[in-house]
Amino acid sequence: MKRQRLALLALILVGVFFFSSVFNVGVSTNEFSQSYPAVVCPPNTPGLATAISLSSGKSLIRKTGTSSMQPYSVGLTRYAIKAQSAVIEAGEVTPLVWQVKKGVWAGSVPCSSPSSSQWFVGATADVTSKGSLRIVNSGLGRAIVDINIYTENGLLTPRTISMKANTYTSIGLPSLAPGSRRIVIHLVPRSGRVNGFVVDERGKGLQSLGGDLVNSTGEPTKNLQIPAIPHPVGRNSGTPHVLRLLVPGDIDARISAEIRTVDGTFSPIGINGKVIRHSKVVEIPIDFTMQSGTFALSIESDQPILGSVFSKTQANGKNDFVWSTGADNLAEFTVATTGLSPNLVFTGGSIRVSLGLTFTNGKKSSVLITGEDIATYKTPDRVESISFMRISSGTSGAALISSKSGYGYIPLNRGSVLTKSSVPSSNIRVLNP
Repeated sequence: MKRQRLALLALILVGVFFFSSVFNVGVSTNEFSQSYPAVVCPPNTPGLATAISLSSGKSLIRKTGTSSMQPYSVGLTRYAIKAQSAVIEAGEVTPLVWQVKKGVWAGSVPCSSPSSSQWFVGATADVTSKGSLRIVNSGLGRAIVDINIYTENGLLTPRTISMKANTYTSIGLPSLAPGSRRIVIHLVPRSGRVNGFVVDERGKGLQSLGGDLVNSTGEPTKNLQIPAIPHPVGRNSGTPHVLRLLVPGDIDARISAEIRTVDGTFSPIGINGKVIRHSKVVEIPIDFTMQSGTFALSIESDQPILGSVFSKTQANGKNDFVWSTGADNLAEFTVATTGLSPNLVFTGGSIRVSLGLTFTNGKKSSVLITGEDIATYKTPDRVESISFMRISSGTSGAALISSKSGYGYIPLNRGSVLTKSSVPSSNIRVLNP
């Protein structure tokens, strides 16, 4: 009898251990915080004038190159920074920067959150180049950054630089790729809070050949969309546009292209079926006559590819040039446009985008943009910010800006991106494993 009880007790214990093992469920809680990190704007250097469009005078700003990390409110919606780079807590709104060399050239880029990878498809490093790569480390620690340069001859030996906290550095493009006419820059930070900006300024002796800010793009894609390329109306001579391409992988790419205008779509001569060699920067001239002043370019490739279009422009009788870079599919976001009045251009199969306009006097209005292949909208004066909402699938966009000093291009990509980080939570098992 006693043995039976012991056997029963042993059986019960085995059963308890079995079921506790099978049905053991650890209770854990995962908590996250979401926020918009501060965005970084290109640095202002001697000879340039830099104005930043903000959606609120309450936006908090601090500058690099100073000992103070405390942001302050400028009380303005168009802020002119005289030196260094601005770091802005703008929330969900993406500020825009308009940078000019008075009477010589102009360019524009969005202020953006730090990125783990930036591609710059544009600029030159030959004897005409006065351009530079400007790298900002807005973080509190030292940054290490790898700079990869592709040219018409292939990939050069990578270069690595180290930067102190809260500083920026400027590297001349001719020193990165001496004598190269075609370059593509890939910026890869190993550590730090890093943003890169490229200035493509050119001159021959004392004669200026224009300049532009080259917008960065995301990773290579098989479907490249360049939404807004300015075209001189009635141009029938010369080659006002040059397509620059790079296949950064190990396999050559075969491409096809489509030009989209308000007058219809067509395939440009000499591009469809063309094979683009990998790891080398290739350029293809685009020359045609049309009546409309802006067109979009769509490129399909069987390998991931990067591209942009170099265009000669005229603004108020001033000769300049602009780099139209690839744009992501348009997502819902808000961009600050105080003092700019950009011309918005959208491309896609069937375009439908709702715009929410906020004016400097506080009034608001909405506009519905629709079209096939390409659609444009001229922003009225005194618009403080534009919100993009209810966007049709496969639609991308860009903005063109003109001033007395020159022409500028901005892809309509979010610069201020919502990030999510885990919040540490206490667990009794830490103390009692």
